[in-house]
Amino acid sequence: MRFKLLAVLLCCSFVVSACTQGVVDTYGGGVGTELSYSTMGQRTAAEDNYVTFICRQSGSAPGICSVDWQGFTLAGMNDIDARCDGYLAWLDNRRRTNGPIQKQIADTATTTATVMAATGATGTAIGIVAAAFGFARNSFDNTQSRLLMEVNHSTVQTIVLSNQERFRKEFALVRVENRPTAIYVLRQYLRLCMPYTIENQINTTITTYQLGGTRALESAEKTPLIDLAFLRRESLKPEKAVYRPPNPPIDSNSKYELISTKANLRSTKLIQSALTAICASPEEVDNPTPHTVVLVKVLQQYRKIRKSVPGKVLDGKMDDGDLAEVAGLPPCSLSTAQNFYEQKAYPSGIMSASNSLIELINGRLAEADRLPAGADEPTIRAGIAKVRADPSLGLELNDPTLSKQLTAELIDKL
Repeated sequence: MRFKLLAVLLCCSFVVSACTQGVVDTYGGGVGTELSYSTMGQRTAAEDNYVTFICRQSGSAPGICSVDWQGFTLAGMNDIDARCDGYLAWLDNRRRTNGPIQKQIADTATTTATVMAATGATGTAIGIVAAAFGFARNSFDNTQSRLLMEVNHSTVQTIVLSNQERFRKEFALVRVENRPTAIYVLRQYLRLCMPYTIENQINTTITTYQLGGTRALESAEKTPLIDLAFLRRESLKPEKAVYRPPNPPIDSNSKYELISTKANLRSTKLIQSALTAICASPEEVDNPTPHTVVLVKVLQQYRKIRKSVPGKVLDGKMDDGDLAEVAGLPPCSLSTAQNFYEQKAYPSGIMSASNSLIELINGRLAEADRLPAGADEPTIRAGIAKVRADPSLGLELNDPTLSKQLTAELIDKL
């Protein structure tokens, strides 16, 4: 037994040594002194693919990027928002699972020790097994031990959303005229949702407040860690620097007054493009129905919660902000999504996150109603309907047509 344990320890030391050897040069030499590097071609090709993808998201035809760099950057920021929402949801789910996993390790260790004692195992063997479970528990704690896993998820989400709102307001004042500037802006925006940025702001805020109180915090807000300070400001009014989608000639569109403010001042094509982006059926795009109004409310609630739009009213009528949110987005995939939030949060369909969704839903269901592992989409949506029927959730948007659908509000409540 001792020889086997020694062999395992030796193997682990060789693996650690091999992993460490690959980062010695980076650790000692940092970023290096040469402008070129071995993976330059791969990174350049990856960036070209990314630019092509964002051009498609901005509404350009395949192989053509007809949008200006200002609009391209906005489309890229929308794409980053979707990735960031997914990361925050994963982070919340990961934090929720830490406690159950730790308890499972402890319970398994206790059961194993009891069984070994009952079967007459020696004290040495029981001690080795106990040490192994202790090592497993400590290893899990060490791998999960970082600030993002300890603070309340609402704190992390508030930091990210407020930084995104501040950045977008600052972006409205700058001018993006070329690809290098656009890539720089998108890299800066992406950093807002990276772990080290969030942790840095939490630590910095605490330290600043302890040293100087609220006045020091107000001063620190004027010089954020990530901003666009060096970019040239637009000399015109800020709103003139914001990308506006092409607005075709206005025709008779009184039928869209049901789902749009100032419908008589907007083109039919612009409104129809927005409706396809929020998962309206082709029939609804031509003739809006009360169900279409509910789909608009899902979009408005997404902006209210995820984009922290203050005082946003869920009236089912798209205003300028709602139209700008979906400007340039491709049509919703009706085969994988049933509303704008599902399309935004789960572009590959809700089954791409089925395991985490089942866990969230089961947390609100009685034991007899809980979904089985590996449940299919109809079963998951039936579980969503049971959760939505719970009046204790206090959902602001709980229309019967949404009974089997996910919304930003429902996910936050879960």
